[in-house]
Amino acid sequence: MSLMLTFVFTSVYSQVAMRGGKGLFRVLSADPVNPTDIFTSGNFSSYLIKTAPQSMAKYYIANLNATVGLARYLEVFVNIVPYQDDQYHLLGRFGDTHLAIKYLTPVATDVFKLGLMTHYKFPTAKSANVQYEVFSTSKPGWGATALATLDLIDVIPSFPLKLDANFGYIDHNIYDQYFGSKIDQLFFGVGVKSSIRSFQAYVEYSGEIFFNNPSMVDFKHNSVRITPGFRFLGPWRNTIDFAFDIAFTKYDSLKNTTQFHKEYFKWKATVGITHHFSVYKYFDKSARLERQKRLEEMRKLEEIRKKREKANQDLDKMKNILEKNKNEKK
Repeated sequence: MSLMLTFVFTSVYSQVAMRGGKGLFRVLSADPVNPTDIFTSGNFSSYLIKTAPQSMAKYYIANLNATVGLARYLEVFVNIVPYQDDQYHLLGRFGDTHLAIKYLTPVATDVFKLGLMTHYKFPTAKSANVQYEVFSTSKPGWGATALATLDLIDVIPSFPLKLDANFGYIDHNIYDQYFGSKIDQLFFGVGVKSSIRSFQAYVEYSGEIFFNNPSMVDFKHNSVRITPGFRFLGPWRNTIDFAFDIAFTKYDSLKNTTQFHKEYFKWKATVGITHHFSVYKYFDKSARLERQKRLEEMRKLEEIRKKREKANQDLDKMKNILEKNKNEKK
C-alpha cells in the first residue's frame, strides 16, 4: 500500500517535459496536470564536438517553463529559451518562445486516454535555425499534435508501466501554404516509463520529419533520436531530471549544407529541476471557507491582543497616578 501511495505521489509531481507540459522528455502525456497545480521548471543541455585538431565547438541551450492545470481536462504551458548558442557570437542569445494548450478529449478511461495539443511559436530568437539544433525559422509558427496514453498501472500493479505516443504537424511559417510548404514537418514520438518509489525511468524515440520533399531529404537526414532518462523526487518538492539524447541522423556529406541538410547534435546531455505547488486552497469552496474562518479567528485574536494591551496600559497609568498621589500625601 505504501509503495502504491509513493508511486502516485511520484507520478503526480514528476512528469513535466523539457519544454513544459505533463510528459516524458519531448513526448507528452494525453492527460493534463491536476487542476490548480503549477509546475515551474528549468533545464540546461550541452553538446561538444571536435571541429579541428585544436578546436572544439560547444553548444549550450537553456529552457524555462511554466505548466498550469486549468481543469481536469485542460492545461496550458509556456516555454522560453533565455540562452542558446549560435556558433557566431561569443555568448549565447535569446531563443524562441512557445505557448501551448493541451486538451484531454472525452475519449478517456483509467487505461486509455486521447488528447490534443496545439502550440504557437513567437519568433523571439535572435538567430534562427542555429547549428546543432532542430530546424526552425525566423517566422511565427504553430503546430497541432495528437496525444495517446496507455496506463497499465491498474492492469499490472506489480510492474507499473505507462506508454505515450504523439503524432503532429509543425508549420514553421504561418504566412505560407498550410501542409504544402517544403519546410513543414511532422513530429512523432513514442515513449515508455516505469516508476519505483520516488524514482522514475523512461525511454523515448522521437523526431521531426520533412515530409513534403522526400526526393531531397531522405529519412536518415532528419533529426531523429532516442532519449533515455530518469528523474527522482528531491527535497522541497523538487524533481531532478537527467536525460541523454543519442541521434540517428546520417549524411553522406555535409560539404554543401542547406536548410534541409545541416549538422544536428550527435548527442546531448540535459539536467533539469522542477518545482511543484498548488493554489487549490484558493479555489476550492470548503478550503476557501476554512481559510476565511482562520482569518476571522486571527482577526479576533488580534482584537483581543489589542484590548489586553490597552487594558495593561490603562492599568499602568492608574498605578502611576496612585503612586503619585501617595508620594504627594507624604
